[in-house]
Order: sequence, then C-alpha cells, then structure tokens
Amino acid sequence: MRLHIVPDEKVINRSIELFEEVFPDENTFIVLVCKGLRSPKYVKKDFGNVLFLEYDTKLFWNAVGDINRYQSIIIHFLSGDSVNFLNRIKHHNIYWIAWGADLYSGLLEERGYKLYESVDILWRISKWKIPYFIYKLVYKIRRKINTDKMLTGAKKVHYFVPDSMYDEYPLLLSYYPELAHLEYRDFFYYPIDDILGEDLINTTSIGRSVIIGNSSSPTGNHLSVISYLRNFSLGDKDIIVPLSYGNKSYAALVEQEGMYAFGKNFKVVKNFLLLDDYNQLLLSANIFIYGNWRQEAVGNILIALYLGGKVFLDKRNPLLNFYKSLGLTLFDIEELSDEHLNSKLSSETINDNRKILKQFYSKERLISLIRENF
Repeated sequence: MRLHIVPDEKVINRSIELFEEVFPDENTFIVLVCKGLRSPKYVKKDFGNVLFLEYDTKLFWNAVGDINRYQSIIIHFLSGDSVNFLNRIKHHNIYWIAWGADLYSGLLEERGYKLYESVDILWRISKWKIPYFIYKLVYKIRRKINTDKMLTGAKKVHYFVPDSMYDEYPLLLSYYPELAHLEYRDFFYYPIDDILGEDLINTTSIGRSVIIGNSSSPTGNHLSVISYLRNFSLGDKDIIVPLSYGNKSYAALVEQEGMYAFGKNFKVVKNFLLLDDYNQLLLSANIFIYGNWRQEAVGNILIALYLGGKVFLDKRNPLLNFYKSLGLTLFDIEELSDEHLNSKLSSETINDNRKILKQFYSKERLISLIRENF
C-alpha cells in the first residue's frame, strides 16, 4: 500500500488514475483541505480511494492508521502541513515530488536563487501598507522561518522527485549540500497524450496572437515581459494574458500595465477555462512567452510546443536548457525580434518537436517510471 499526501489541485486527478493503473487498489490518497471546507475545488470526489481531510484531526490520523503498513509515503508538493506530517512520523521510504513553489520559494530563494527582479513587486501588491524597507525586512524574516521549517521536512525525505527535469536535483544539492542523502527518482505529471486529447493530437496552431504566462503569479514576471515587448512592432496582434488564478492584486496590476502599453490589443483572461476551451485559446496564438525564472507552467509550455508555437523562456529558467538538451526547438526571450514575431516554425521543426515530446512525455514511459520508481 502507498500513502499519497496531496493538495487539492487539478493535476492530482491524473495522478490518481495513473498510480491506480500501475498499482490497482494499492494507493490511498489523502487530499489536505482547509478547515471548514466541505467540498474540494479540483480533485474529483468519485474516486473510492481518496479522502478529503483537514490535517492533524482525529479523522486524519484514523485514516492514516499504522504508518508501517505503507510500502511508501509519497508527498505531492511539500507544504506546511505535509512538513508537519513528516515531522510526526518515522518511515524508511519517503518520496517528495517537487512542484516548483515548494522547491524554489520554499528552499532555494532563501539561499540566493532569484525569482523576481526585486521583491518590490510583492510590496506593490501587498495588503500591508508599510514602507518598503520594513516590508523587505518582514519578508526576509518570514521567508527564513518558512525555509527552516521546509528544510526539516526535506531532511526526512529519502527520494527527491522533480517534475521531469533532472537538472533540479543537482540544483537543489548545490544550494543544500546537507540534503546529499536524497536519491533522485524520475517522474512527470503531464503525459502528452492526456493533456492534448484526441481533438489536439493532430492539430497545429493557426493563430497569430501572443500569449504571456499562464497565471497571475508574480513569479511570471509579466511586467518585465510587457516592458520588453514594447520594443517590437506588434501591429494588430492581440496580447493574451491568462490571469484566472493566482494573486488578484497582481492580476489587476498586470492588466493596468498591459492596457497602458498595448491598449485594446491587450486581452486578459480572468475566468477559469475548461481544458477544451483553454486549448482553443492556445490555438489562437503562435508566440508564447513565459517570464518565469523558475520551473513553472510546464503543461502550458508542452502544449504550446506540440501545437507548433514559438516558445520563449527566460534564460534564468532551468527549463530552457533542459528542453534544449532534449533537442526541442525553443528560444531565449532575449532572442525575440520582429522577424520571430511575424514568422512561424517550419513544418520540419514542428514535427521534430512533436516526435521528441511524444517519446519523452508518453503515457507509456510515465507508467514505466511509476512502476520502477515507486
């Protein structure tokens, strides 16, 4: 039996199905929910082996039962509650599947990994109406406290499992040599067959819009991208920015700056879209720009590449070099030009990208990794 501690996020539905396909009736998923929450937002309730529980309640610990009955403990995203859980148990086989925020904001930022040009952006959208120098001090203190807690949880883990990108393993150890006991295991959340579906598997983007980012998270560095785009001749191209989830104050700031820069051509997506509708949005573009300095928006990037879009990532994002090492064709944001903005990838390049994605992110390969590593 395997115990999965998971957040209430969309990607978990796919994980439940895949782990059950590989290990039928050998998984228990506990979805950590907030106090008083009666119904999950994303994880489906029709799975028989899934429990929706508040951490550290009697119901939670009764559901966990004897910790030694589990072959492995799998933490999907290292949150505050999952760290508290790890610090309460002893087990010989614990996996941490890192999502991004837990790795970069939770650990790496404290030791010098930069996620933004400046924390000024966080101050601008903060509810705390305090001077900037005080905000910076409070931010550093709170980050230090959070990182110290995260590190206690990471030290209890035996296997570090980044989402598809091996490069994050040596990256983590370079900042935290005290975690050298961690062993690497391979895994990914996004089998290309599943996220595309039958409608898109043989489809190529025919649009000409520009899409920036995938959410209203400040780590998307939207303002830097907007500022950079003003250097180019965009004509009547629409600039589409999905801001349907994340920080609402940041979303408002991005919309304000974008409207000032591009006027009516700046289109904000504020409402959450179903997968089919979101995929149609992606089909309307051929330029995709992600200003993140860390691994983020993986599913969006993979779909954009598969559909034949030109994808631009920041050079500080480890995904750029990783994807290039796989042989995929994508670009550094600094390579943006009027020529790039007004041309498409060749059919040969699109087909090469698709071949690589189908091989590396195939459902068959993922099932094999689950069977071998968990």
